[in-house]
Amino acid sequence: MSISPQPLVWAHRGARSVAPENTMAAARAAQEQGAFGWELDVHVTLDGRLVVTHDHGLRRVTDIASRPGMPPRDRHVVDGLTLAQIRELDAGSWFARRDPFGTVASGEVGPELLASYACEKIPTLDEALVWSRDAGMPVNVEIKDMLGGDDAGLVRGVVGLIRGLGMEKMVLVSSFRPASLELFRALCPEVPVGLLLDEKASAAPLGEILRRLRDLGARALHPSVRGLEPGRVAAVRAAGFDVNVYTVNREEDMLRLAREGAAGIITDFPARARAILEHITTEKDA
Repeated sequence: MSISPQPLVWAHRGARSVAPENTMAAARAAQEQGAFGWELDVHVTLDGRLVVTHDHGLRRVTDIASRPGMPPRDRHVVDGLTLAQIRELDAGSWFARRDPFGTVASGEVGPELLASYACEKIPTLDEALVWSRDAGMPVNVEIKDMLGGDDAGLVRGVVGLIRGLGMEKMVLVSSFRPASLELFRALCPEVPVGLLLDEKASAAPLGEILRRLRDLGARALHPSVRGLEPGRVAAVRAAGFDVNVYTVNREEDMLRLAREGAAGIITDFPARARAILEHITTEKDA
């Protein structure tokens, strides 16, 4: 099978293999590694502000558990705290401690860079979008499930910020939650949306997936690389939809998805992905 045009490389939660995920440090690292764009996750706080973080809880990527003066443990969640409380937290020091991708141990991330992550803050979506606009870097905003919270408020807030900053042409919005995408499309039809599917949902019958995409008016499918059947990407592309696959970190998956015609790959290693994809493109042109 021939090599497809090179897929776009999206940095997953920023270049989180070398910087604390969903922080501005990770966004800057993604830009430095040559990513086309970066993917981020958004939640809404207790006082209605939009912040960039993946988990509903804040204990994994902040020091909230050891921070004095914080509310009880059951309120260590995004919508249990105000923006001011969340901004007090250190969202960077954990990276050196946990070394989630082994890049500290390998020396890829050195002491000086690690020191700069100390006291990194959880950014607001406003800050992340302004930086992206000024950097000329497209952004994939993933609208999270508020787990019984104000999903509609989150969607409306995302719409307001995108329009207020004039970023309609620089943003792709995605979600696992069809209701959020439906509301977003009703409020902001000029911005494309992508339907996220987990491993199990990605293995659903092709006809069912295509029906869901059409019903949502989606531009793209965002399936998990895990369990993604051979030929599925090409079939979805043939039906007229882009396919942006997450989280693609292995070389063999990058090569396979390029051959199958993926529009984009969402990866923790943007520099690695760019090198691999550029190499196969060079091979094709030789």
